[in-house]
Amino acid sequence: KKDEKKRKEKTKEEQERREHEEYLKMKAAFSIEEEGFDENEMEASSNLLQDFINYIQDTKVINLEDLAARFKMKTQSVIDRIQHLQNEGRLTGVIDDRGKFIYISQSELESIAKFVKQRGRVSIVELVENSQRLINLNPKVPVEG
Repeated sequence: KKDEKKRKEKTKEEQERREHEEYLKMKAAFSIEEEGFDENEMEASSNLLQDFINYIQDTKVINLEDLAARFKMKTQSVIDRIQHLQNEGRLTGVIDDRGKFIYISQSELESIAKFVKQRGRVSIVELVENSQRLINLNPKVPVEG
């Protein structure tokens, strides 16, 4: 009788173990589906990022809060995104102390470098005085108010 009882317990434990393993497999399958991306979602996300970059490049000087509102993001997320894009080399520019991002194109950066090389030593005052000539701050498209 003891052997039979042990066998039944062992069979019951094996059954519970199999059911638990089956449960874990199903749980993993659901988790994977939730983590998946639709091609359309990835494409939309990619388009949104490109729209973000294009908008910055076209606007040239943009208030970070306005940019956040336009793309329905938090201001800190916008700052993080801009810094990430700068690290990737997809955007160049500076964030000033008034909460604005100033986009500077690669050709404008090269003209600044050329200016500094030609002059040798350049004071900040000289750089500021000549930055209007070296960097175009006018938007490519009219800014919507």
